Amino acid sequence: MYKRGSHVGVVLSFVIFITFLVFLYSIIEPELRVQKDKESLLDYLKIELAEKVAANLTSITISINRTSAHECVILKDLIEEAVVTSHLIVKDELGNIANANISESDNTNLIIDRENKEKVFFKIYNSQELPELEQATIHPCTSLEKDAEFHGSPSGYSIPLVNKEIYIFEKKIIGLIKDYNGEGYEDLREEIKIPSGTEFGFSFTYNNGTTIETEEKGIPKDVQVREIPVQYVDKKANILLGYVNIKVW
Repeated sequence: MYKRGSHVGVVLSFVIFITFLVFLYSIIEPELRVQKDKESLLDYLKIELAEKVAANLTSITISINRTSAHECVILKDLIEEAVVTSHLIVKDELGNIANANISESDNTNLIIDRENKEKVFFKIYNSQELPELEQATIHPCTSLEKDAEFHGSPSGYSIPLVNKEIYIFEKKIIGLIKDYNGEGYEDLREEIKIPSGTEFGFSFTYNNGTTIETEEKGIPKDVQVREIPVQYVDKKANILLGYVNIKVW
């Protein structure tokens, strides 16, 4: 008799416990679903925003023959030989930016003022996101052809290495933040297909710790944030480490 009563009590307690779990799940399940949706949106925004601030960067290693008589050299047909545009930054072997111009007489020729004729190795960076070189005529200047020889010895310039990669660019990040903070926010939302009722923002932290960010648009306490380390190219073609923080709410 008492055993039967104890079994009924156990069953009743179990039913109450299960009912409580179902009730608890019914309360927190919508919140869990929202959090999961936000996590998916963060993954999506990571890809979409990266595509908007990324571009190709071509780096070309140049070797100049030491017999060149002048500090100024003209690398004939370099633009065509390396398949680049005039949006270039030229650096010496120490990473210092060298004075460079596009030849006025032939826009496929690159002029480099070496400042010291002992400088023979240069690295050229090309991207549409970098400044365009001005045209100029400089005298005296030694004209060098690619892989040229004189009496069996190298007398021109060579291109030992060409590398092309995709990087995030500081210039494009600044432009996207300006668009967001200006009149382009709604267009940006529509372009990357942000769901109705959802908002987003992002910030960028430079290698030196400085942060620029989008304006706050009524951010509530409940906001999901994703920090992403990135390699970015600054205005001087330096490749640095920074961070992008994406927020959704």
